[in-house]
Amino acid sequence: MDLAMVGQVRRFNRMVTQRVGALNERFLARDRSLGESRVLWEIGAKGRDVRSLRAQLGLDSGYLSRLLRSLEESGLITVEATKSTKGFASRG
Repeated sequence: MDLAMVGQVRRFNRMVTQRVGALNERFLARDRSLGESRVLWEIGAKGRDVRSLRAQLGLDSGYLSRLLRSLEESGLITVEATKSTKGFASRG
């Protein structure tokens, strides 16, 4: 893979996300970031196993944990312990 091309694509992606405001803390005039909005969308109405959510989004455990705690503190979701110890997130 050509590293110059990868760099060019990354610069383009950063420019576009900055222009549309996707990196702002109040994405789409909401009180949550793009990351929080995406996690909330993926949890959906039925809820999601945290392990499958992390795999689906390709996020590391620490970052996903911070996003889940933020959504939980906002009263938007509930995170429950399960036998797998990885947890289950559902809309609150």
